[in-house]
Amino acid sequence: MNRLSIIADVFLSCWLCAVELLAAPPEVEQARQHVAQGQVTLRIVDSTGKPVQEAELSAAFWGSDSSVDVVVSDGRTDIHGLFVAAGETIHSMNYEIKKEGYYATRGQYWFLRQGEDCVQAGRWQPWNPTNTVVLKERRNPIAMCAKRVDASVPVRDTPVGFDLEVGDWLGPHGKGRQPDLLLSYKAKVQDYWNGSLELTIACTNPMAGFVRAHKDMDSHFRSTYEAPSSGYQPEVRFAFVTTTDRDLKVEKLGDTEYLAFRVRTVLDDKGDIVSARYGKIYGPIEFGVGREHHIRFTYYLNLTPNDRNMEFDPARNLFTNLPPSQGVTEP
Repeated sequence: MNRLSIIADVFLSCWLCAVELLAAPPEVEQARQHVAQGQVTLRIVDSTGKPVQEAELSAAFWGSDSSVDVVVSDGRTDIHGLFVAAGETIHSMNYEIKKEGYYATRGQYWFLRQGEDCVQAGRWQPWNPTNTVVLKERRNPIAMCAKRVDASVPVRDTPVGFDLEVGDWLGPHGKGRQPDLLLSYKAKVQDYWNGSLELTIACTNPMAGFVRAHKDMDSHFRSTYEAPSSGYQPEVRFAFVTTTDRDLKVEKLGDTEYLAFRVRTVLDDKGDIVSARYGKIYGPIEFGVGREHHIRFTYYLNLTPNDRNMEFDPARNLFTNLPPSQGVTEP
């Protein structure tokens, strides 16, 4: 297990303890300053709810505001998928879970809860609760077109096509041939602090579109295994309006979100879909970066018609010889 990485996670999260606990009970304040014993049972299951045994697990307890007091406990889950983690901490426990054939998962359990009397007799309460954690199995990782796009928007105020299979703008701005996406970028920038930016991403084919969803931020595999079968909207819009004093509007696809998409739809004479391609765009979508009006996003396209599988194998990227800045290493 990578102890340094899990300790780093604890270190980054410890600042949350600086939140002022008004009228905290004396024993809670004592524990927050000088630790109390904490214990929690982690129940590890796969995406179907089946217990995962023999999963490797590291649990890190933060003993003070100094990184030298982080204590890491290693072990494996039993036949019921259970692992009991115990240690002294001033607020929380971080954990990392791994097993061959599964996607690594990281998470955090907070013993300290603002406004609650959560310490009794030197123990964090509730004592030894069971916390269920999903460890996603590797089902069917496939080859996909996956790319990090970091490019100047070639035109402003006018829709411009982007070919997901080629990974480029449509001509004459690039080598793209089919406009899977139409991007409309508008910018009214007075200076660094004042201005407005708008971005609309639309699909060109009928019944193509996007479904907005939340990432699984604990798992290394962030999305669902398959794209949705319905619920697609033809376009998504984002905006950013700011002044020297404050942000007036912030509408974005953030770090914790993604878009499942359906493109290249073909309909029969009844208007039903007979063919389509699916994929995902991982947030964040950044636009208006720097003076060149860049757009940045990461996408994955499954080239097999009507296959909604979104489980990407990073070792089988159909885009070959990408520079490191455009390569994709996460599924």
